[in-house]
Amino acid sequence: MKLTRGWIPDFIEVLLDDNAVECSLSIYELESTETVALVSARKYLPESSQDILESFRQYLDRVLRRCRSTADPRTGEIQQLLDALGRAAQTRIWTAAALRRPPRTVEKLPLIDQDLLFGRRDSAIGPQAHNEANSLRGELSLSSREHKTISRSVLILDAVTRGWDKSDASLRAWRNLRSQPLRNDVRQNSSKYPALAVLLLGQKTGVRVTIEEVARELCAIWSQFQPGRHSETAVLAALEKFLPIDRELDLNASVRKAFERARSVLSNSAAQPFGPTK
Repeated sequence: MKLTRGWIPDFIEVLLDDNAVECSLSIYELESTETVALVSARKYLPESSQDILESFRQYLDRVLRRCRSTADPRTGEIQQLLDALGRAAQTRIWTAAALRRPPRTVEKLPLIDQDLLFGRRDSAIGPQAHNEANSLRGELSLSSREHKTISRSVLILDAVTRGWDKSDASLRAWRNLRSQPLRNDVRQNSSKYPALAVLLLGQKTGVRVTIEEVARELCAIWSQFQPGRHSETAVLAALEKFLPIDRELDLNASVRKAFERARSVLSNSAAQPFGPTK
């Protein structure tokens, strides 16, 4: 199916309410990386919603004729969809960027001309992306952006824990240092700290990682500096509390501001020290 300018979307999702009064039509572009997916999907934003809706109806008409000529059993369903689109009093057109593997919606935005129709600009993120960004439980498939953020959070919390928090550099410059002690420890003992190696070493292009394992390995490392002070649960709690703070940090500001916020989080997370397990 070709839309305006001959663009062919990877697939289209149609959502109708029970009475077919409101309809939502989402144009999906699937790519292997988040950046390319965003660019591919956003090209539709300035297009005419009415032109796209008409192109979709014409496509369904062609499919319906083909189904009738071949006695395809889906003829009735296609006809019902066409009828529902005709009855819908309100139709919203969205453009959606998504990753192929693992399947995940990165961004979902209404076309620009819908601002005039509906009075405001809405945005939506698919539920999988929302959960990934806000939950650190279980194995996560991190986008490039979240990979960078979580790895930076780990480095900041580690620097405060081991007292390596005296830099006057900007957060951006400090983040890119190759001499950070945690990176060095993990690089020299990658087999001992496999989860941290996956998270911290190499390019930040996205990764699959279990954050509980990261917390377990951090606990083992931090116990060398502060024995018995940080349990695995406390380390995970510190990561969960600091991550939303990290997302709001100014990369051009002094890294000392990040250290101050991390110091407060670690102090609260370690308020109840634990004893060694048997």
